[in-house]
Amino acid sequence: MAVEKNVNIKVGDKNRSFKLYVPSSAKDNCPLVVSLHGAGGSSNDKSPFGTDVADWAGCIVVYPQGLPTPFPVGFGGSANGWTATGEENFDTEFLLAVIDEVAKSYKIDRKRIYCCGFSNGGMMTYAMSCACSDVFAAFASISGYQLNEFHLRLTGKRPVPFLHIHGKADDFVLYELMPKIVCQMVTRNGANPVPVKTTVKGKYTKSVYEAQEGGFPYVYYEMDGMGHSPYTGNTEDGNSGKTMWNFFKQYTLDSPCDTTLKWRANVETEGFVPKDYGFTMNNSTFAFYFGETPQASGSNDKHNVYRTLQFVNGQYKLCFKTQGEAGKTVTVKLQKLPVSGNKGIILNATANVGEDVVLPFEVKDGWGEYRLTITRAKTDATTIGNLAIHALTAEEIATGITSTMLNAQCLMHNEQGSGVYNLQGQRLSKPGKGINIVNGKVVVIK
Repeated sequence: MAVEKNVNIKVGDKNRSFKLYVPSSAKDNCPLVVSLHGAGGSSNDKSPFGTDVADWAGCIVVYPQGLPTPFPVGFGGSANGWTATGEENFDTEFLLAVIDEVAKSYKIDRKRIYCCGFSNGGMMTYAMSCACSDVFAAFASISGYQLNEFHLRLTGKRPVPFLHIHGKADDFVLYELMPKIVCQMVTRNGANPVPVKTTVKGKYTKSVYEAQEGGFPYVYYEMDGMGHSPYTGNTEDGNSGKTMWNFFKQYTLDSPCDTTLKWRANVETEGFVPKDYGFTMNNSTFAFYFGETPQASGSNDKHNVYRTLQFVNGQYKLCFKTQGEAGKTVTVKLQKLPVSGNKGIILNATANVGEDVVLPFEVKDGWGEYRLTITRAKTDATTIGNLAIHALTAEEIATGITSTMLNAQCLMHNEQGSGVYNLQGQRLSKPGKGINIVNGKVVVIK
């Protein structure tokens, strides 16, 4: 027999509640779906992942209750909802406590926990994909992405499988701004930037940004005739909840990925259009330019939705390959936004054309947004490919590879990019003990 009840818990100093639904079809070690209502809604909405879908899928579903939350843009006041900042906060703490509370009474599979939401619940789903990417195996949003006071924050511990459903007639959480969200998520996942598209006239266009090495896909449904709604029957499954489940069930926390991958543009993909991603490429002195100027929340019709690189404290490496005339160079700069003179520059290096380039850098002052520029002489035809950013591995950090030790001079090889170098940039006949640069790659010999 199915179980449906309200559960009260205390999280920190706050009394919180959620609705629990356990279908009769649920077995031991079953999956758990956390389903988040929109602003002004409640757990009684059972939105957007219905109990009928839980019956069909054999999973437990919980509907947490949001607290009164300020929404100065859109609502002009407070409504029940979620503080979808993308950071760990009292709402992320609550949702994790909900999972623990369910686990006290039911045997759930901790590797198959999923998060979805509608509207502000969708915003919170994006936030959880950043703050708690190591707890949830996959995510789905309907009619919701972070905007206004909740600007999209992309600093998770790993790439994430993500599905998004949005109505073309949504004039509340604007459909027209979705391309920027797509850009940010596709590059965060290192997915193929040229989607496989399926269009069913009068129903939907489905774009699958397929997973590439180390990452996960981003799947985007554009729904004909759908406004700001938590549900549609026009997906190929005839039920948006079933579509979310069919996406979720492909993934567990054991699904392989490269946890060091933070951003990859895949600009060399056939059919790639740079302007679709907010990139300037091969234009005058810019071989590559990315990073829009931040906008104040609610200050204009862009609703605080823009494209940037984002990092938290840590050590990273920018990797790319240059092609062009031998003997030429490019200048690489990574600078915190908004740009103010020479302030906030965390990477400023020169690299030779024709090489695989690896440039470590470090972020020390907390979460921030950045602009990346790779410039060339105006008359040069240098191009950029294999562009990605990774976190340094524990081994790299442990052996002392930092932005102050390893710089562009260590990577200046011959025009083929081959050879063995030490950290002082001296060419060696063979790798020695310690840190070496071999054909543009870091090699550690103990």
